[in-house]
Amino acid sequence: MAKRIWEKFAAKRDWDESASEPSLEELDRTPAEVALDSLRRGRKLLGRGRLHLLALARQLFLSILVGVLSGALGTAFLYSMRFASDFFARCDALGIEGRAIRPIFFLPFAGLLIVALYRLFRLTIDAGTNQVVEALTNEKKASLWLAPSIFLGSTLTQFFGGSAGREGAALQLGGCVGLGTGRLLGLDGASLHIAILCGMSGGFAAVFGAPLTATIFALEIACVGVVYYPAFLPSLVAGIIGASFSSALGFAPFSCRLAAFGTISIPLVARALALGVGCGLVCVFFCSSIRFATRSLTRRCPNDFARVFFGGSLVVVATIALGTDAYNGSGFGNIAAALEGKALPQDFLLKTLFTAITLGAGFKGGEIVPALAVGATFGGVAGNWLGFDASQGAALGMIAIFSGATNCPLTALALSIELFGAQNALAFAVACGACYLTSGTSGLYRSQKNLFSKVTALPFDQRLREDFRNDLQILDDLAKRKRNDS
Repeated sequence: MAKRIWEKFAAKRDWDESASEPSLEELDRTPAEVALDSLRRGRKLLGRGRLHLLALARQLFLSILVGVLSGALGTAFLYSMRFASDFFARCDALGIEGRAIRPIFFLPFAGLLIVALYRLFRLTIDAGTNQVVEALTNEKKASLWLAPSIFLGSTLTQFFGGSAGREGAALQLGGCVGLGTGRLLGLDGASLHIAILCGMSGGFAAVFGAPLTATIFALEIACVGVVYYPAFLPSLVAGIIGASFSSALGFAPFSCRLAAFGTISIPLVARALALGVGCGLVCVFFCSSIRFATRSLTRRCPNDFARVFFGGSLVVVATIALGTDAYNGSGFGNIAAALEGKALPQDFLLKTLFTAITLGAGFKGGEIVPALAVGATFGGVAGNWLGFDASQGAALGMIAIFSGATNCPLTALALSIELFGAQNALAFAVACGACYLTSGTSGLYRSQKNLFSKVTALPFDQRLREDFRNDLQILDDLAKRKRNDS
């Protein structure tokens, strides 16, 4: 592929060099013919410029439309999830006829409602972010009924104390909005993919309040090791619109002031690298726990209703046995405690357990904030052993875990800048890179395409690997030719 492109480029370059020395026919042309030829070339350039402007206008129209729709739905979803989490926090114990009845007791029955809802819309209980990613990578059709199912299912899970987040669910909602808008406009192929990416960016930005992170996340999530740059501007516009929606309604984005790590030095890089490696191992444990819980519960309870009721009952029993609801909900409480230096060594293990059972049983919600909570609690403890401040270790841990769990290191770096500022970007970059490489092929989304090996840095597919090696050889030959010419 690269060889053909280079041959075309070389042929064009030879033509340009020969054109620098005009032929006898060109010297015999009259001024009128020269002017006419220049006019024709100018019209071609104007035509190409007009095509680019039309493409820009078309993409901006699509991004604004999808950004408005996904931003509005994402903001409504954020309000619903905030209301549900506040209700669970306030109603830790409700007095009814002299007996203390807590919302967590009704979690198994909420699971039955979620399964019934998915059956009503003819969806499988495991439909979610993977189905949206499959619409990008494998061009499979995702059901538009997925959006209301995610909205209601995630709210019910949060309402009764299931350990699941909201950002991943917002990503699914936005993707469904983009897919529906694209179908309504009759789009297909790359245009439909851009519409889906705009929806994912707008929905994620509306809930998380980080438009740059949402933009890069949409570009990175489909294929590990590949960034889809043609959708950068549309996704950015949609993300800005989505974040503006929630901001205009008074929802402040999550942010934290973090003390500077100081001057970048070899000891600092070594400590950040060590913490990133540790987070990579925790990331493998977190993702493997969710997959193991899903397989185990499915094998023991093949029926969806029985599985979700049994899993919800396990969460209830674990909550009562521990005597705390610190590990229920999305995990923002765990993140706040870790940033304040209050994380306990067992926090990341228990949060992983609660999240794995909740999602493995079939409850709905996102995986991103629970992953951030696991990273923050682990980093807060491990950071102290490595000489970091508690808040610094927690921040490094949550960003590194995000990088490994989603296989999106650039998104994680953008998230660190939007949450904690740019003064510590290099330390975050080291931790993200270490976690990304250490986590291997594990990740939250099984529908992601792993094109490049993290070990050999070569494509997994043999044909792509040969093309990649040929590309490297062509570039090497080109560099040698330039050195010889000079």
